[in-house]
Amino acid sequence: MSLSFVHPALAWGLLAALVPLVIHLFFRRRPRPTPFPAIDFILRARRETERRLRLKKLLLFAARTLLVAAIAAALARPRIQRPEEAAAAVARGPSAVAIVLDASASMSYRLRGSALFERARADALSALDELSGEEPATAVVCGGPAVPVALPPTFDKAAVRRALSEAEPTAGYADMTACVGAAVRALSDPGTGETAAGRPALSSIGKRVVVATDLTASAWRLDAPPPMVQTAQGPQRPEVTLLDAARGAALPNLAVTQLTAEPDPNVGPRGFRVTAAVVSRGGAHAPEASPSARERGAGPGGEGDVELQLHAGPPQAPVAIRSYARVQEGGAARKTLSYRFAQGGPAALSVTLSPGDALDLDDARVVSVIVPRDVKALVVNGVPSPVRYRDQAFFVEAALSSPASPVRPTVLDAEALGKARFADYDVVFLLNVRSLGPKAAELRDFVEKGGGLFLAVGDEVDPDLYDAEMGALLPRPLHVLKTAAERGAPGAGARAARFAEVDWSHPALEIFSGSAREGFEGVRTWKYMLLKPVERKSPGERVLVSYDDGAPALVEARRGQGRVMLYTSTVDRSWSDWTIRTSFLPVVQRMAAWLSGGLEERRDAPSVVNAPRAIAVGEGEKLLAVVGPDGRERPSSALHRVAGGAPTLAPDRPGLWQVKVEERGQARLDPRLAFAVLPDPRESDTSRLDPQELTAYFGGATHAHMANDKPTGDRTIPLWSILLVLGIAAFLGEGLLLA
Repeated sequence: MSLSFVHPALAWGLLAALVPLVIHLFFRRRPRPTPFPAIDFILRARRETERRLRLKKLLLFAARTLLVAAIAAALARPRIQRPEEAAAAVARGPSAVAIVLDASASMSYRLRGSALFERARADALSALDELSGEEPATAVVCGGPAVPVALPPTFDKAAVRRALSEAEPTAGYADMTACVGAAVRALSDPGTGETAAGRPALSSIGKRVVVATDLTASAWRLDAPPPMVQTAQGPQRPEVTLLDAARGAALPNLAVTQLTAEPDPNVGPRGFRVTAAVVSRGGAHAPEASPSARERGAGPGGEGDVELQLHAGPPQAPVAIRSYARVQEGGAARKTLSYRFAQGGPAALSVTLSPGDALDLDDARVVSVIVPRDVKALVVNGVPSPVRYRDQAFFVEAALSSPASPVRPTVLDAEALGKARFADYDVVFLLNVRSLGPKAAELRDFVEKGGGLFLAVGDEVDPDLYDAEMGALLPRPLHVLKTAAERGAPGAGARAARFAEVDWSHPALEIFSGSAREGFEGVRTWKYMLLKPVERKSPGERVLVSYDDGAPALVEARRGQGRVMLYTSTVDRSWSDWTIRTSFLPVVQRMAAWLSGGLEERRDAPSVVNAPRAIAVGEGEKLLAVVGPDGRERPSSALHRVAGGAPTLAPDRPGLWQVKVEERGQARLDPRLAFAVLPDPRESDTSRLDPQELTAYFGGATHAHMANDKPTGDRTIPLWSILLVLGIAAFLGEGLLLA
């Protein structure tokens, strides 16, 4: 151990401790003795009293001397150093110092009641205070979406202190390797060094980097070349001092790393199956590292159970469902929950850990969903039949009315169609209807304004009459009937037409994958209507399904704002067996949702913190602001704008972000534009890097060292604070002695 002073010049103030002694000697009197026999008895009593007071005077003199000496010594800020640290300080001499402060999301981790960022900032400020007046400094706060540009070192320590004091932790990822590289580049700049009287030029002093961080492994890229200071003599390794904010402690963390929400027909038409993944990282969940870890054993499953809360909305919404998942140390668990919404439209689902752990930024995830709205469908039965399986409307109505369907069908025959209003419905099914007559114009207006139309042919359909009445709506004109095989005839099943070319990317068909496609590709068709060839496709025309001879089976086209879908066979068992296949029910339901516009409302993939995201509002809407999970509005004027593109925002916090728009003079939050922002998964991995591995990366013990890598609970107390305590004790003691 060795004793040194941060401000050795102030050590001369110790001479002030001689002031009480000088005052005592100056006012000391030596009276001449005068014999007086009459008062000898009184003098003997007085001497007894003086012997008792002499000790009190000595204590008073010592207290005053200690008070002055302690204050003077504290101003010089003495400290005790280990022999190797003191030797390094003597050998190093003055240096230009770059202080790198880690402000990434993992620095919000709370250890023993305080955030790691607060500890790291205190370490950085302490390192700044320990610099001598001949050592310039600069600060690099690392935690934004881009690597910061470090300013050259300056002798204005107040500006550097202000930059460190005003820094705040972020929710983003920090590339500490890149940030240290930026700090080293600032030290390498030869043209910005400022000199003053008695101060050395930057090119003539050493270069040192101080890094205050939590040493999480995900923040470092040790496969990159180590940063080198560019000097007139060539590249040189800087001296690197690492300040561990965690003081060597493990940082156990539980994080919700995945969240998906898929429609679940078993729950109902507005039901969703929610799957959450919880991962344990960073080591054992020791109680001293994370106080809330003790509480996680309270679940009904016992020790290691984690309570998951499902919210129908952002994490602040009331809890909808509680469940538990067992997560082993260093492992992961998946939990599936089900939820049914009361109504359709844009919505959000979130899963949170309860109670939250030491790093709360990744304790919740949000996903935005589109809940199916009720679709009103008008099913027009062209040829009703008392035999149910020969009635086309029977199969369509059964598919649309199933418990998992969001469609609410109304069935009419062709004779009652004249009293119906197409505008009261979202989609119309015309099943083997001979003629619409005067209703054809109303139907065309309904579709062009956004309605959906599904057409299925049959024996009653006259191609020429259809082309005359609804030629403007049909994707292609009808031609003639083709018979692939007579149903019931020997070998008819082998000669029947089959679906050969299917556009599986279409929203109505994309639900089929793998073996599930067999229920669609195995459909047998004995009769179907051929379509006339056209030289030019109509707007939005798309052949979704073709027969094995190339003839279209299912064709789609756009008409105005609406859609039309034509099926060239029947939806009963007379021409085809599709209605008894497993694929019929889901396809009919999804076609109804697609034609009514329900499947168009899709959410974009969630963003990651600090990833740019374009904010595109609907027609007739004006973007006012984007509202973050914290409730703070980011006005549209603050968004990044590119000529010809939508305004862009880089969300700085995870959670549900909402968009505030103005429509017809009214400001409101548009739920269709809400989007989820996820925490950066790299910051959830709090596994720590081995300090020896990091110091070896910077050049080993000769170039890098850990300055405060002590076990958790150890605390360094500077001598100057002890001296101040002694001074206060001396002041109080003087008061007691004078009382």
